[in-house]
Amino acid sequence: MKILRGALGLVLLISFFGCASLLDAPKNVVGVSIRDMEDRRGFSIYQAFECTAQQCFDAVVDIATVNKYNVFLKDEMRGVIVLMNVPGAVDTTEVGVFFTSLGTQTGTKVEISSRSSPAKRTAAVLLFAELAQKFNKI
Repeated sequence: MKILRGALGLVLLISFFGCASLLDAPKNVVGVSIRDMEDRRGFSIYQAFECTAQQCFDAVVDIATVNKYNVFLKDEMRGVIVLMNVPGAVDTTEVGVFFTSLGTQTGTKVEISSRSSPAKRTAAVLLFAELAQKFNKI
């Protein structure tokens, strides 16, 4: 019995203080982890617009909804939206849209990231064209 409790304690310690991927595993199971998209932000497609992060965020949600993209996840605090059902991609392909305030300027950098380059490009073309109609590009 002591061995079982010790093993359980070790598993809990590893889960809470060990590898980050262990902590991310439950999120992957339910499909809400954005780690892959965050890791691929170095390969993202991006543009900046004259809008607050909240204005850009709300506009992207509206654009996605009108175009029948599935808004799978909206996290205003972290500045991220996850879209699915992108035309030309498998309907479960995730595309992350990240919002970063430009600080001193009244602008926001909008980044599109995905494991799928075609889905990323398709979403970027639509979103950036629509955002450019609503806000000035920086």
